[in-house]
Amino acid sequence: MRCLPLLRLVPLMLQAVLWIADLQVSSLASPLHDFGRHVEEEMEESDNTSRRYIRNYQLYSRSSRKHLQIFGKRVDALGEDGSENAEVIVETDTFGSRVRIKGASSGFYLCMNARGKLIGKRRGKSRTCLWKELIDENKWTAFESVEFPGWNVAFNRRGRPRRATMIKRGKETQFMKRLLPRDKVTPNKPEFDFSHLTTQVQHRRRHSQHTPLYPYQ
Repeated sequence: MRCLPLLRLVPLMLQAVLWIADLQVSSLASPLHDFGRHVEEEMEESDNTSRRYIRNYQLYSRSSRKHLQIFGKRVDALGEDGSENAEVIVETDTFGSRVRIKGASSGFYLCMNARGKLIGKRRGKSRTCLWKELIDENKWTAFESVEFPGWNVAFNRRGRPRRATMIKRGKETQFMKRLLPRDKVTPNKPEFDFSHLTTQVQHRRRHSQHTPLYPYQ
């Protein structure tokens, strides 16, 4: 008779176990445990804890065939290879692909205003000076505004900036990262030089090649 109350508790215990298991499965499937979504959310925010990764190079415009320059508030793509104003400093903002672009000579950041116009700013902490690197199929790089998605850095053939509201992704928005002349690796000089043989030595070598191995046979 005493076993009857225990038998009645078995179904209740099984229901409790199933309920706890269901809670665990639902919690694992929640967005808090979705690592892919976590990465996307982290890429949308500035990383103020990690060390900044800074790179110095040139940005070659496919449209103007010159390099990006930031002269204070003025911006163009007419820099010559190796010129002082063609050097830019690219600072990472997150562990993703968001960067800030600053002129090494002027110290001004490349930014975009609400009308889609490229401008230079002394301080580049705002989202208007934040860019997302995009790699096109032909390996060229485009820079899309983080504050204004769909608006890209663009220049025409004359090196003048294009208003982002009037341009789509294409040749005018494509750039190539180029090393600075001081960073280019020059081929090492060979360890030896080929010396020219004198006519007398060349004659002796040719004569030795035609000499029989066993001359007395």
